[in-house]
Formats: sequence, C-alpha cells, structure tokens
Amino acid sequence: MLLKTERESSLIHTDWPEVKWNISGLFNYRTFLKILINSLNSHDILHVVGSFHGCPDLIWNGGYLNANVPNVDSVKFFRKLNEHGIGVFLTFSNLALEKKHLSDVESNLLLDRLNENSGLNGVMVASDLLSDYIRKKKPNLKQICSMEKCIIENPRGDIEWYKKMQDRFDRVGVSTNHLFDPDLLDKLDRDKTEILVNDECAYNCPTRKQHLELISKFNLGIRSREVTDGLKKIKQSLCTGEFHTISEDKNPGHIRSCFLKRSELKTIYDMGFRNFRICGRRKTLFGLAWNVTHFLFNPPLASPFATAFAHKVDENIKGEFRKLSQKSDINKKQDIV
Repeated sequence: MLLKTERESSLIHTDWPEVKWNISGLFNYRTFLKILINSLNSHDILHVVGSFHGCPDLIWNGGYLNANVPNVDSVKFFRKLNEHGIGVFLTFSNLALEKKHLSDVESNLLLDRLNENSGLNGVMVASDLLSDYIRKKKPNLKQICSMEKCIIENPRGDIEWYKKMQDRFDRVGVSTNHLFDPDLLDKLDRDKTEILVNDECAYNCPTRKQHLELISKFNLGIRSREVTDGLKKIKQSLCTGEFHTISEDKNPGHIRSCFLKRSELKTIYDMGFRNFRICGRRKTLFGLAWNVTHFLFNPPLASPFATAFAHKVDENIKGEFRKLSQKSDINKKQDIV
C-alpha cells in the first residue's frame, strides 16, 4: 500500500496547490502513470493532473529523438484517462514537416484514436502546416503551441509573438529562457500559458535551435552524416545529466540549467499562472518519478512517495516479466504437443 495520511489536502505541494499539471510519460512510462493515478485517486487529489503527454516513434514526433517507444493499447488507455477527467496530448512537435509528411499512415492512425469530443484531448505542435492540417481534420481537439516553436521563432522573447500565438492556440509553451523575465511573463494571458518546470537544457544554450532541428530531421528518417555527427557533437557539449546537472567538464563557465528552483516556481505561481508541465521523455523512469514527486507532493512527503512508487514500479515490472515467461512456457508446451 502506498502511504496514506488523514489529511489528504496536506499531500499536495503547499506552495502551488492550484496547479494543473501536464505530465510526460504517456507512452514510454505508462506503468508509472497508472501507479500515480491510482495513488492520487485513492487520496482524492487526482484533480491536480490536467493531462499526460507524449508520442511513440512517429515522424510527427519532435523535441526528443525517436527511441523505440511503442504504441500499445492506446485507445483503451486514452479512454481510461478521459474517464478520470485527464486529458491526452500528443507531442506532434516536429519542426521539419513538409506537405508530403501529412499523409503519414501511423501518425494519422494515432491522431484518429484521440476522442476530439471529450473537451480534454489535444496535440502539442510546432509546425503551422501540421497545426492547420489537424485543425481541419479534428477541429475540436485542443492545440498547444509547443515550446520548440517558440525557441525557433521567438528567441528574443517578443511579447507580440506570444500574444499572436495565444490568439491562435489554446495554450502556449513559454521558452524556458524567458521564464526569468518577470516583465515578459506579466504581459501573458495566464489561462493560455504553459510553464515547463524541469527543463534540463542550459540557459540560453547556443546549440539548442540546431539541436531541435537535427532531432526533427532524424525523426523523419534522415540519417545523413550531417545529422548524426551534429547530434553527437551537441551531446558532447552542454547536454545535461539526469537531475538538472551539467557536468563540470562540459560547463567550465558554470552556466545554469533551466530547471526551476522552488523560489522561482513560486514566484511564477504567485503571478497567477496555473498550467505547468513536467517533461520526462529523455529521463529514466525513476528520473520522471523523482520529478513528479518533487513537484506534486508536499516536500516532507515527497521522499516516502518516491520510495513507494519505486517499489510499486519494481513489482509491476517483475509481474510483467513473469507473465511473459509464463506465456513463453505455454507456447513451448504447445509446440511440443
């Protein structure tokens, strides 16, 4: 059993109790998400989760490299999340899409599995071409302007660009480089802004734009030497580690990451922002679990919850392996017969 206290409300982080979280792991870490849902539901605090996001290996995927993430039982899982009042957002944030890519069969099949009439589901996009295509095909789906689009098109933090995007999209992901500019933040529509809290990239990283462009090309199946060598070179530069750390040998100038400190998040929350996001596709399963417990739960309870989640995840993984082993044994017996 996961930890349960008498005062359920004390479980939520007291510095930002009204936040609606958009959490990663929709495809690659479903085991953890199911455990998280059951835990939050048992304590009557599931309302803190607004949505989960992610994408399997598809050419429309962007932001992170395709890494053998499968698309399994999506319809059933999406339906279950919606029954809990949780939205599903597909991270279709590839920057390099052309008209010919809009007909991709697998991407369209996954898009068709989203219930556009629930009022909960949507996509995170960086391409105007794809945004227009989806808006025409599924007009009732919500759309979030991905942070990747902002990094590419608005590196200097032009407020007019943000306002234009907020007129067009349901929410806009703010570049993490701009989260330290209170004057800019103060001019944004609170209801249409989404804040990423655990970005591990270096602040004002000089290679981030190129990195995102190379990832988009890689996910499209472009494996030229320019792309593969470029990705390797960037990985050896300022790319950070698991827990918002940049190794000393890569960071002699002590550049900080964009991972928000508690005081920084609290300042943004106190400005009236309520839509926050936790990324995790580049993290290990336990890295994502650490981030979720760190931001969702009251600090004194974060560690016990993290430990409980670790045990539950371990039990579930072992259980899945036992099922596979039993299935394999049955198949072997059938072959013998």
